[in-house]
Amino acid sequence: MGAGVTAPSITAASDWPAEALLEAFDDAFSDYIAGAPDIALAAWPVFLRRQGIDLATSRVVAEAGRILAFSLVAPLADGRTRLATMGARREARGSGAARALLARSIADSRERGDRWIELEVFAQNPRALALYRSHGFVPVAELFGYERAPGATPADQDAAIETVDIEDAVRWLNDAAIDALPWQVSAQAIALAATPPSAWRRGRAQLLFHARGEQRVVVASLVDLGATQQDARVLLRALANAHPNATLAMPQLQRADLGGDAMQAEGWQRLALHQQLMRCRFDN
Repeated sequence: MGAGVTAPSITAASDWPAEALLEAFDDAFSDYIAGAPDIALAAWPVFLRRQGIDLATSRVVAEAGRILAFSLVAPLADGRTRLATMGARREARGSGAARALLARSIADSRERGDRWIELEVFAQNPRALALYRSHGFVPVAELFGYERAPGATPADQDAAIETVDIEDAVRWLNDAAIDALPWQVSAQAIALAATPPSAWRRGRAQLLFHARGEQRVVVASLVDLGATQQDARVLLRALANAHPNATLAMPQLQRADLGGDAMQAEGWQRLALHQQLMRCRFDN
């Protein structure tokens, strides 16, 4: 390495200003398979909070005062760490920076005494899948996205639907104790939401959603613990009837066996892109 050139180093993400982190993030995800993110600097702390990210335990690879790659993690209270987002500048891809960061994040998680470290990755991203598999990550659940065009649906007669407050909804999710539930639809993430979702419940199913004006409703969480998912179907029909002019959407975070099958049965279209929830376990 020539004179005056600083070798790459791994440091805590908390050592870097928000501007530097966001600039590296934007470069890394400028050609992302799901579309480039558009996060304003003022919204960066909101993004970190929503993802549960702790910058003190997150890591970056830097060279000559510039971030080349980053691994932003969320150590959770139940003995696991979530790798919330990881990326490298386009110029740093293939340099080994991402591999070094992933190995460091795994080692940090193991040293904290976690049972495992987990992440979500698009199934159509072979480069990322190969990287994670090479470090011991294995799929534990498929996560799908769904959309439904505007329009009412035949109403259920005498269908009892309970409106619950957000504290009750979070308790219900905690009590459900679902092992492979992605962070974004979990009790912890729902409790952190800046704007609490509306919450409905019927039988063994619970639906949380955000109404974005009259044109779009986004499901924040759908969980049906029943084998037939009939309770989820009733909730979804009620949602369509309450917002007949809105497109209904669920991001790529829905397990088919916890409510996704009900969505398809009610005319929601499964999106082509989908994710895998993957884990690298330490408690085998």
